[in-house]
Formats: sequence, C-alpha cells, structure tokens
Amino acid sequence: MAKIEITKTELVWPGKYNEDGTLKEAPRISLPFQVIERVNESRATREANKGQTLSLFDTYEGKEGDTFEAGWRNKLIWGDNLLVMGSLLERFAGKIDLIYIDPPFATGADFSFTTPIGESGEEVTKEQSVIEEKAYRDTRGRGLASYLDMLSQRLPLMRDLLSESGSVIVHLDAGLGHYVKVLLDSLFGQENFLNEIIWSYSTSGRPADRYPQKHDDLYWYRKGGHHAFFHDEARIPYSAEYLDTHFTDVDDEGRHCRKRFDAGKWRVYYPDRGMLPNAVWEIPYVNSQAVERTGYPTQKPEPLLERLIKAMTQSENLVADFFCGSGTTLAVAEKLGRRWSAATWAAGEST
Repeated sequence: MAKIEITKTELVWPGKYNEDGTLKEAPRISLPFQVIERVNESRATREANKGQTLSLFDTYEGKEGDTFEAGWRNKLIWGDNLLVMGSLLERFAGKIDLIYIDPPFATGADFSFTTPIGESGEEVTKEQSVIEEKAYRDTRGRGLASYLDMLSQRLPLMRDLLSESGSVIVHLDAGLGHYVKVLLDSLFGQENFLNEIIWSYSTSGRPADRYPQKHDDLYWYRKGGHHAFFHDEARIPYSAEYLDTHFTDVDDEGRHCRKRFDAGKWRVYYPDRGMLPNAVWEIPYVNSQAVERTGYPTQKPEPLLERLIKAMTQSENLVADFFCGSGTTLAVAEKLGRRWSAATWAAGEST
C-alpha cells in the first residue's frame, strides 16, 4: 500500500525562520510602564496619588469586591505594541473580549503631524519619534516580508489576551488580505474563522484601466470553539425602500408586518426589530467635513466600529485596539459603555 503523507499549507517569507530552522518567535517581555496623565481624575484621588510614580497596573478604579480587571479601565498606552501586549499578559491573559486592529502597510516614513488646539487658532506640531521610525522599518523595510514578520510576532499575543469567547477583527485592504488570511488560519485555526466582512464605500477617483477598488476586508476569528455574538444587537434598521416593498401585511392588531410561510409554519416579522445584515456592509467613508474627522488619512467611520462592538460585546466588556491611530475604536467603545485599552503603535495609520 502506498504511503500517504499528510502535509499542511504554510505561508513562508524571508525571515520567518531562524538560521537553525526553528520558527522565529518574539520574546515575551514584561516591562514597567509609567502613568503620565490621568483624565477626569477626582481631586481626592489626585491628592492621594500625589508624589507617587504609578505603574501600568497601579491605577485601579473599581468598587470593593470587584476583580482587579474590572476596575482597571480605559488605558491609552504609548509604546511599541509588542512590548505593551507582552506586559499586559501578566494580568490580562484571557481577559479581553474583542480585539480590533487595522495594521498599516502603505504608510509614508514621516509620522509628524500638526493639529490645532483650542479656539485661538494656535497649532502644535508633533515630530516623529525613534519608536515611530523603528515601526516604519519593521513594517516596510523588506516590503511584504517585513509586514508578515511584524504581524506573526504580534498575533499570538493577541490570541493569548483574548477571553475564551473572545474575537479578533483584522482590518486589511484587498491587496494584503489573502496573505494575512493564511497567516490567521495557521495561528487561530481554520475552524475558528467566522466571516470575511466586506466594507464597501465610495470615494473620489476612478481608474481608467480597471474597476475602482472601493472596499476593505475584515477577517473575523474567534479564539476557541465558541464565541460571543449578540444577534439582536447585530441587527440594523431596514431601509425605507425595503419597508415599502416587504412589510405590506397587517396583523390582527393593525400593525404593519411581513408574513412568510417558512418550514411548515407562518412567521411574522415586524419592522422595528431590524434585520441581520449580510457580510457586505455599505457604510460611507468619513468625509472631510465630518465632526468625527481627525485628519488621519485612513480614519475609519464610527458606524463601522459601532456595528462590530455592539454585535460582539456587552456593557463593561473589554475592547482593545493595539494599532490605535485616530482612536475611533476607543471613542465608540466609550460611547457604548465598554471598557477599553489601546496601544498607540507608532505607525500613525489605523482606525
């Protein structure tokens, strides 16, 4: 009988393996972080902490009887996200309910930017840092190989930080998605892939030699064999056109509805419940005059993040974004009553 060898598909790039043939892995180092600023701190807390040098895990805001994790809330951490995630593992391995990342690729080497402050018209300029320059080299120095190398070191840390029912969303453009999808399959398991969500939008510019590429790919993976998905929260309102054409029936109480004979029985649907959308989402890009606009060229719209966070988390769940750029993930999580943590990875392009 012929011998059958079982092999697996593997994505290989220059630099993935060490010279001795072993897989290159990022060191998991836990470093101390110093608290620089606290927002909305009470006077009593400020007086109690005066003169202290607080570390990453010394700022607890919970009630008596809470777990440490429940009281450790809403931290924006400046630094290399590889080191940030390694340090978070000490207390938060298996504690984060949703991780959304939008890792940059086509980023210029200049990370400085100017922003207005107050109403006086004055501006402040932030120059690029050594961390940002290193991030650029790590991400673009060897093209696609650098990008895959960077992600392959960080995604295992994200997997370890996720709760057992947690999910990760990786936001990519169409030019990179198929490469990273293979990487995600190998790290999370093909069986834990849930959806490829297509975010479709319309912006100016139409090429003459091909179709306009006006969509991004969002890959949704769960950590293990089950995942949180809140069906009712995931629903969206019906369009006016759909309501006019489909909700033409009336129930015994005179309410407009839609009646369908399905699986041997009549089912009644009401317009106020909304519908579960397909995996292709048409959500407008953030226009230049929008109130939420921050000036980041790849800023993502709040409705996109709101749809994800509402469907995959509940109030007080912990949401993280480890490639935080304009801060859309954090702003939406705050509005929805979720706890959040973010690392301001230096690449400057993200949500």
